[in-house]
Amino acid sequence: MEVENVRNQARAGAIAERVSRRQSASVRSQEMVYRSVAAELAGVTFTTDRSMQAQITQAVEWVECYPATLTAWEAGRITRGHATAVLRCGTVLPRDARAEFDAAAAELCVGRSVGRLKDRLDHLAQELHPRTLAERHAKAREERRVSVTPLRDGMSELVATIPTLLAEGISDRLTEQASSIIDARNAPPVGGAGTDAGSEEDAGEPDCRTRDQVRADVFCDMLLTASPLVDPTIDGDGNGTLGTIRAKVQVVVPALTLLGRDDDPANDTTTADLVGSAPIDPATARALAGAISSWERLVVHPVSGQVLFTDSYRRTASMARLLRARDRHCRFPGCRRPAIRCELDHTFDYALGGPTDVRNLCHLCQRHHSMKQFTSWGVRQLGGGVLEWTSPTGRVYIDHPPAPLVRFMPSGGGAPPPDGGGGASPPDPAPF
Repeated sequence: MEVENVRNQARAGAIAERVSRRQSASVRSQEMVYRSVAAELAGVTFTTDRSMQAQITQAVEWVECYPATLTAWEAGRITRGHATAVLRCGTVLPRDARAEFDAAAAELCVGRSVGRLKDRLDHLAQELHPRTLAERHAKAREERRVSVTPLRDGMSELVATIPTLLAEGISDRLTEQASSIIDARNAPPVGGAGTDAGSEEDAGEPDCRTRDQVRADVFCDMLLTASPLVDPTIDGDGNGTLGTIRAKVQVVVPALTLLGRDDDPANDTTTADLVGSAPIDPATARALAGAISSWERLVVHPVSGQVLFTDSYRRTASMARLLRARDRHCRFPGCRRPAIRCELDHTFDYALGGPTDVRNLCHLCQRHHSMKQFTSWGVRQLGGGVLEWTSPTGRVYIDHPPAPLVRFMPSGGGAPPPDGGGGASPPDPAPF
């Protein structure tokens, strides 16, 4: 069944390839075809179009470049893990060198565990590669990048793809600095046990962090507080602007979280939301609150959670703020790209008479903005921020604006506040 799904995904990729040949020769037009096909399959399988496009690309690779591996997988001689290892290790080879690698790798996988297979496959790929490692490293270095993967419980994984030498150097420096901090922590006080050493009250909370925790803390401190060694913005006076750049995130924080009603973390059930990523703990939210100079207030319906309006002490770009609060992320079905990293798009094209109004605007990431413009995907607004997407084959997907994760229910029996259409002025901003 797994191999059959792979072959079906490869057929979808072949269809996209045939359709793209009838499009213009531009790379953008051909890419839009693949995105459109992936989005169609993603809607049927309840996954994201990015994930589906990656699966289609992987399936095409298996079918076209690794038929021996796919046959062994289909016969039950190897598992999906083996086939994935072959595909990943074979990516270093040019396509015309993969046939020989595929035949040898398929036999190499039989009877071996996936964990012990990677080194053998890497070595095999190195033997069969027509170019030297130095040549390939120069090319691979151009692909260096940094990415963030949200995890659970308010944590994320920061991944940097960089040259091995730099990665090992960074790791070693973090280890050395963490060791120095731990050694200093465990060393006896300079003044000994006398009165000059200070009391326990002066010492504060004991530092019980593990080595890994200290490494992570040092890593964050250096990245968030230091300036790059090379700053191309430095002027004649020696002043640069890179060191003044600060991180920007969009966080929804309920007022009760800011109040910090309980000092015991176990009893503090309030939470905040890092838009487009994950919930964050109350202590972190309060720390953020103390570090900013301007607040935006988000007013929502107490029952439905629908965004009614935003306001702040500095009432500028109110329309953009409302849309950012309403959408929170890209509004293509399944996409979670944060709104602060998206573009505001006129649902009905401005050039065709579409108004610049919250009822005709929504956030789309660059990927889905382009797909809306260059493929047959269509969208219209149904009111209240609800979008109706229609795929090229006619399937309809309804995307509702995300409700805030924290809602406040009315304590009495009074009617909920107006929905913004009655002309009443919003209340005064909260004093924080």
